[in-house]
Amino acid sequence: MLLEFDALRLAFGGKPALDGVTARIEGRTVGLLGPNGAGKTTLMRVCLGLLAPDAGTCRVLGVDAVGQPLEVRRRLGFAAEGPGRIPGLSGLESVAYMGEMCGLDRRRSLRRAHEMLDLVGLDEARQRPVETYSTGMHQRVKIAMALVHDPKLVLLDEPTTGLDPESRDEVLDLVVRLRCGGGPAVLLSTHLLHDIERTCDAVMVMQAGQVRYAGPLDTLRARRPARFEVRTRGSAAPLVAALRGEAEALETTRRDDTFEVTLRRETSPKVIWDAASRAGASIWHLEPRSMSLEEAFLALIGERVGGAR
Repeated sequence: MLLEFDALRLAFGGKPALDGVTARIEGRTVGLLGPNGAGKTTLMRVCLGLLAPDAGTCRVLGVDAVGQPLEVRRRLGFAAEGPGRIPGLSGLESVAYMGEMCGLDRRRSLRRAHEMLDLVGLDEARQRPVETYSTGMHQRVKIAMALVHDPKLVLLDEPTTGLDPESRDEVLDLVVRLRCGGGPAVLLSTHLLHDIERTCDAVMVMQAGQVRYAGPLDTLRARRPARFEVRTRGSAAPLVAALRGEAEALETTRRDDTFEVTLRRETSPKVIWDAASRAGASIWHLEPRSMSLEEAFLALIGERVGGAR
C-alpha cells in the first residue's frame, strides 16, 4: 500500500483544508486529481511530515508520517510546484547538493546526479547555471533532484503547470518511463485531466478537502452510468421515443444517424433490445461507449455539487 489515510483533518484559521480524508491507495503511478483548492498540496505536505494533522492518521509506505517523519522522508522524493532553483549552481551541482542533503557522500552524490540528469534528458545542459534553464528544464531538474537518493515513492506537485506543449510532453514521457521501468512509484498531483489519463493507472479525486474517489482509473470510468452507441435501419425516432419512456434509460441523445443511450449503472443493454422490439425498430449497430476521464470526473464532482444543494 503506497498511502493510507484515516479520518485525516487539518484546518487553517478555522477553515478545513482536509476534511475527514480516508483512503487507501496503491499502484505504480497514482494521480491526485482535483480543482484548485481541493487540498492536494496540503495532503502531500502531510505525507512528507511537513504538516501535522489536527486529527487522523497518515501512513506512507507503511510508515506513520506524523510519528516518524524523518523515516518517511528517507523513502520519498518531492518536486514542489514552482521554480525551486538554487541560484549560482549548475544543474549537476543542484542535483548533487540534494543528494548530499539526503545523506549521500560527495562522490556518490555526483555519480547519481549524472545518472539522473541523463534520465531526465538534461545531459548536455548539466554544467549550465540553472538560471539559464527554461521552465521545462527547471521542472526536469527538480524531478532529478527528487530522484537522486533513490526513493521508493516520488511526489510531483503540478509538474506541467505553465509548460509549453513540447516541454509538457517531455515531462509526461518521463513519468511514463518511471512507471514502466524499475524506478519509484509516482504520486502525480494535478488539476489537468489529460496528464492523469496519459500517465496513471490509479487516481484519487479530491474536492473541498474530501475524497470523492480512490482506486483504479478504469474502475472510475466503469462506475459511471453505462453508455451505448446505437444505429438503426430506417428512422430511429420510434426507438428513441420508446427508450425515453423506459425508467432504466437515463438519457437519450440524437446525433445524425446515431444516438447514444445512457443506462443506469449495472443495467443490461437488453433494455435497448426490448425497447426496439416494442417499437418495431431494427438495430444494426450497438456498441458500448467508454466514458472519458473528463466525463467521469465531471459526473463525480457534479454528484457532490448536486448533493450540496
